[in-house]
Amino acid sequence: MIPTEPPSGKQYHLAFEGYHAVIVEVGGGIRFLEHRDRPVLESYDESAICDGAHGAHLLPWPNRVFGGRYRFHDQDYLLPLTEVEAGNAIHGLIRWHPFDATRLTQSSATLQTTLHPAPWYPFRLFVQLHYQLSTEGLTITTEVSNRSSEACPFALGHHPYLSPGKDEIIDRAIFSATASDIESLANDEDSSAANLALPRPIGERVLDTTFAVHSTDDATSWARLQGTDGRTVELWADQSYRYLQVFTGDTLPSWRRRRALAVEPMTAPPNALQSGQDLLILEPKETRTTQWGVQLQ
Repeated sequence: MIPTEPPSGKQYHLAFEGYHAVIVEVGGGIRFLEHRDRPVLESYDESAICDGAHGAHLLPWPNRVFGGRYRFHDQDYLLPLTEVEAGNAIHGLIRWHPFDATRLTQSSATLQTTLHPAPWYPFRLFVQLHYQLSTEGLTITTEVSNRSSEACPFALGHHPYLSPGKDEIIDRAIFSATASDIESLANDEDSSAANLALPRPIGERVLDTTFAVHSTDDATSWARLQGTDGRTVELWADQSYRYLQVFTGDTLPSWRRRRALAVEPMTAPPNALQSGQDLLILEPKETRTTQWGVQLQ
């Protein structure tokens, strides 16, 4: 009998001083992160297929490309329409790619994959993910190299769901971030969400909203979600990430709805491949390195 393997492939368990993380082969994503039995990021079961992009890495674009169409160097491309009901291409091309583990310790892991050329994105990218647990939580370093013979368009994002605590929903959690609203993707979103600097309960707000990150003295932006237990999940991102997508999870299956808050650091806003806004151009052999992390206070 062939042994069964979880849908997300190999499971890499990391531990350090109360933190426990599980990194998976499929997509190189984060399936689980807790600190002393208190969830830091919302997890999904080992027996489940990742839903709602939980813990996924999003490249060569985050969020959506409207209609899946973009143009680069006078050539038109049509991406696979993976948000079928809306006719969009969503969350990049590596979410279901297997990643190979090249280095593993008790508290760290390095995974890598190659995105090979395809008709809709005819460029080769080499991707490395470095995970490190410490007293400051989980730090994720992403390195993306252009292994093509020509320049390519590129943007990067990540999709963690910050947890308000075990068996809680986000409505009573208090959220703040060093960012302000630039675009609402939810028709019923209230204008009072436009400034996140003042901590306030999420309440009944429905968010699928893009926020522009405010520059800070140390070039690091922060988002904080405080649960009713008084503990705060803090997400930080380096200056590469100029946007946050905040999603209250209202379109997830009912049993997952509003159980956690997606706070997605992105180097470019939605539709960047099409609009060109803050789109990065990677030259041949060029490598981009970015870093973000999450911790519990």
